[in-house]
Amino acid sequence: MMVIFCLMFALHIVGVHMQTTAELKSNDCPRFDYEYKLLERLIRIEFFQREAETTLAELRERFQTIQADVPRKLEDIRRLMDYKSNGFGSTYVRWGRTICPGNGSELVYKGFAGGSHYTHTGSAADFLCLTEDPLWGKYNRGSANSAFIYGAEYELPAESNPFSTVSLEDDMPCCVCKTSRTPTIMIPGRTECYPGWTMEYNGYLMSGHHSHAGSTNYVCVDTNPEARSGGSANLEGHLVYLLQAKCGSLPCPPYNEGRLLTCVVCSR
Repeated sequence: MMVIFCLMFALHIVGVHMQTTAELKSNDCPRFDYEYKLLERLIRIEFFQREAETTLAELRERFQTIQADVPRKLEDIRRLMDYKSNGFGSTYVRWGRTICPGNGSELVYKGFAGGSHYTHTGSAADFLCLTEDPLWGKYNRGSANSAFIYGAEYELPAESNPFSTVSLEDDMPCCVCKTSRTPTIMIPGRTECYPGWTMEYNGYLMSGHHSHAGSTNYVCVDTNPEARSGGSANLEGHLVYLLQAKCGSLPCPPYNEGRLLTCVVCSR
């Protein structure tokens, strides 16, 4: 039985060999060419394998470098977040109010609006928010050779007063607010911010009178202003007025002759 099985297996091997030889002859492909092509394929496979191993080693090395750098990156992110929450952001003055809006901003200090006298020709034009709790240096009384700063008063004619909370001759307070958003910008002529910006507050644009000797800059006074307690006497000083649009070099439309100019303070 074993002999018959061996003979059948031998006949099968011979048949396979003859079939392979026949295929090679039918394709006119000599055995040498066949083995050469097989060897070429093996060499290519080995080359690609070595190249893949090299690439894999480089990727491992890069991954290890990145993995080792992760703690430092996380620490940098933590420090940036701490910096943003504690010191990063911007400040702005909310003219006419003593509190900051409830939109994530915080009060730095509150005080009194002030500037140069409306009749003085050589003083500074800046509008300042003076703190209500000053700290003095050397307590020396000044002289006539000094510059002066005065408190600010609302100059609001009854027929054109857009505010229901303050009136003519009331003294103007102010406060400085800090927000984590930056930058901060005052946009004249609008009551709303442009898309992508957050409104801090809006109101009306005010400045000194055009006929007065003293020059001033423009400030955005809150739409619901406050008055300083006990500050309604007509003591003059730094006077602020509402602004009207004047057509000409200022195009109308979009502006309108005599219309009071609004303003908005925005952050991002």
